[in-house]
Order: sequence, then structure tokens, then C-alpha cells
Amino acid sequence: MPLITASHDSLPCTFPTLFPPPSHPKTDDNKQTDIDPPTPPAGPHSLPHATALIASTLPSFPASPSTLPPHPALPPLQPSTLSELTEKEQERVKNKTPLEAIDLSRYEAPSSSSGTVGGGGGTNEDDKERERERLRAAYVSVEYLRQRGQHLSLLEEFGKNAWIVGNARLEDILRGVEGELVGAREEVEGVNRERKAGQERGRREMEGLERSWKEGVGRGVEVEVAVGMVETEVRERLRERSQK
Repeated sequence: MPLITASHDSLPCTFPTLFPPPSHPKTDDNKQTDIDPPTPPAGPHSLPHATALIASTLPSFPASPSTLPPHPALPPLQPSTLSELTEKEQERVKNKTPLEAIDLSRYEAPSSSSGTVGGGGGTNEDDKERERERLRAAYVSVEYLRQRGQHLSLLEEFGKNAWIVGNARLEDILRGVEGELVGAREEVEGVNRERKAGQERGRREMEGLERSWKEGVGRGVEVEVAVGMVETEVRERLRERSQK
């Protein structure tokens, strides 16, 4: 809530004006003024002229950007390394040809005869041969459907048990493989332990040999120093005797 609730209208309040408002021309109140600039006359810088220039240059470009030639700075395109089967499939997709990978005619019901034997316009033997083909196709379809129904009934009766038995066998195989993996890991760990123990024994042996070598070198140096001192003493005594 504001603390000052009273206003003093009698006191003037003025602020410095940095940007004075733009001055508008005085017009009559009944007349409406237009602030937009007037449209320039038709010429080389007019909008219709620019539109005509754009329209005249558009037909010189191809309809699709993919048909434009590549830029000279770009490297040449590499030859296609696709297989013949892949290229045929791309051509089929490009032509929107339906896929005919599976012959579905064998699953269709055989068409009924269009007429009696001998009434199809051909010879009697030709009609009999066509009827034999239709009958053979009907036998094949019936046998296929019978075997399919038999397989579905066997699947419904024994499929669950076969699935459970198959999963049990896979689990047994998995447990065997996991056991072999555990054994292999234990063997690797044993080899690593033996390797580490051998390296530790070698390290201790090398350290002992290094200490022995250092002690031998030190003793050899001490012997050489002692020999030098003895030689110096012998020379001094020989000099003293020669002086007497």
C-alpha cells in the first residue's frame, strides 16, 4: 500500500525533453492525412519492373536443384560400388513396382473351370490337360492346408512343453558355459599369482646380488687404498735408509 495518498495538482512538474516529439503539419480536422510516401512512377526501379526481371530469369534454371552441375571446386563423384541386386531394388523402388519376392499364387484357391470339357474353344486333350493341372493344384493346396492345420494342432498341444524344455536346455548350456568361465578365471588368477611370486623371488635375488656386488667393489677399493698406503710407507722407509 503506498504511503503517500495525497496529490498536489497545483504544483507544476516539468521534465527535460531530450527528444522532442516530431512536428506534424497542421491540417484540418475534417481532412485525413496519409503518412505513407506516394508511390513512385513506373520506371527501372519500380516493383513491376523488378518482378518482370525475376520472372525472365527463372526459366533459365532447372526445375530441381539435383539436376544442377556440380561446382568446379568439388572433387569428382566416386563410382557406385553397390551390388547388382541392390541397384535392381533401388530401380524397383524408384519405379514404384510392387515387391514379388514370394509367389503367393500357391496359397490362392484354384480357379473354377470356365466351362465343360471341350467347350473352352480348344481341343479335348487340351481341356483335359488344363483340368488335370487344376486338379493337381487343388490337391497341393488341400495337402498344404491339411499339414498346416496338423502343425498348428501339434504346436498348440506340445508347443508350450517344447518351449519350456528348450529354455531348460539353454539354461543348462548357460550354466555350463558360466562354470567354464569361472574355471578359466581361476586358472588365469593362479597363473598371475605364480608369475607375481616368481617376479618377487627374482627381485629379492637381484637385490641380494646387487648388495653382494657393491660390497665386493667396496672391499676391492679398500684393498687398493691399503696397497697404496703400504707402497707409500715402503717408499718413505727406503728414502730414509738411502739418506742415512
